[in-house]
Amino acid sequence: MTQAEQYWEAYLASTNQKKDEAAFSGELMFEDNGFTGLNQLALILGGQKTAVFSAFPAYEINREPLPVAGEVYIVEDGNGKPRCIIEVTDVNVIPFGDVSWEMAECEGEDENLESWRQKQREYMGDEAELCGFDFNDSTKVVFEVFKVIYR
Repeated sequence: MTQAEQYWEAYLASTNQKKDEAAFSGELMFEDNGFTGLNQLALILGGQKTAVFSAFPAYEINREPLPVAGEVYIVEDGNGKPRCIIEVTDVNVIPFGDVSWEMAECEGEDENLESWRQKQREYMGDEAELCGFDFNDSTKVVFEVFKVIYR
């Protein structure tokens, strides 16, 4: 049994859920590894990070389904060790230019909307270049809100 399977079993036991009745969407890591990944994980575990943004065109290009409310994921650290379980509570697709500070603040990383926009323009701009789409204020982004349900 893998670490993720053991972690999932512990979660099910703690919540009195049956394996065949519980939703499980898979494992995920934030920013894969290194300092950025550790920082993201610390923000999640500390309750400061409750949302993530991603470029909508990347889902279409990669033929990946959009996240949906109710999905449950095991969040792993850079070594693949389970650290918590999150549940997606809300998903919205909006133009990048319409993101408010209240939304951006949920990522838990920036002091104001302009610093958040600058970092996201760089990050999503790099992704756009790799995937072959233009990124600007009218590009749609996926705003995914989640909560930690098990630690």
